[in-house]
Amino acid sequence: MIPANIGRSIFGVPLVLTKAEASAIKRDLDRLWALCYGEPSDDLEADLDLCRKFFDPLARGRTLRDRLAQLPAAPKEVLQAGYGEPLVTDAGGQALLVGVEARALLWLLDTKDLDDGHVFLSPADVAAMERMALSKYRAWSTARLNQVVALRSGRAAEVMQAVSVGLVIALLINRSDTPERAIPKLSKETLAGKQVNEAIYAGAERFTAIVVPKRGERSAEERRLKGGYGLSEASRRLAHRLVTIKRPGGEDLIHIAQSSRSEVVRFLGFDLARRAGLTSEVLATAFDELVLAFRAEAGKLAHRSMVFERAADTRRLKLDLVDAFDEARAGTLDATQQASLS
Repeated sequence: MIPANIGRSIFGVPLVLTKAEASAIKRDLDRLWALCYGEPSDDLEADLDLCRKFFDPLARGRTLRDRLAQLPAAPKEVLQAGYGEPLVTDAGGQALLVGVEARALLWLLDTKDLDDGHVFLSPADVAAMERMALSKYRAWSTARLNQVVALRSGRAAEVMQAVSVGLVIALLINRSDTPERAIPKLSKETLAGKQVNEAIYAGAERFTAIVVPKRGERSAEERRLKGGYGLSEASRRLAHRLVTIKRPGGEDLIHIAQSSRSEVVRFLGFDLARRAGLTSEVLATAFDELVLAFRAEAGKLAHRSMVFERAADTRRLKLDLVDAFDEARAGTLDATQQASLS
């Protein structure tokens, strides 16, 4: 049984322990660790990462329930020891769960000489364990935030999907940067929806075929504005710069925010520059092919008043995009410009 706190404690464990108490705590935590994670504790960093299995704040409830249901009952003597939060979590059904705090304490006890008669946990020891736990929990709790920031600032590990880049360029070519020139997200099941999707995606697919020549084709089901992958990826990356207008009882509309048009072009140029095999010449060719494919399909939309391209604006867009690409590739986008991408 853990004795009553003697002065201060860390994770519910007194700062002064007898040899017998320290040995019992270490033995019990080692047993619980093996029960929870299927193997003895080993490398500290690797073990702390294992704790995410149960303590990840982004884990789905169903996933956690399934994992907790698989925990075996703890040994009777460990249950009787009276361990509590935050060192040990009662998971129900006589199962006890250990995580970051328990692994940190095991690490600390491994650094102590249990033959000294007493184990003293110093303020420095306490600070080290608290820092370890705080650092790990903070990394987990900010993981989604960091992911979203990286996506919308162009710093994600993976580049933006080429078809999504092409889709955004097609919207820019069509001058869909105001609510009045927004494109409806129509279902492909209708004739109008089929024509709109084909007009926008024809250019995007042609652009992709040149930028990523070995890429496999996406299914027809994904090549759609309503619920399709390309637009979803663009929305994740561009965030507020790609506007969706919700219309109760009608189809939603999408357009580039006019105030963000230049910023979006820089974003695309910066992201494309991260593709090692892409050159400004190939990018220019891909842009030209996108325009040709877009114009070939856009004629179907003229009678629907959905085509707003102007040749002069398209030429300027091409120059701006290639310039942004060249600047990013040369590393000449200054800190202010790069900060604006986020």
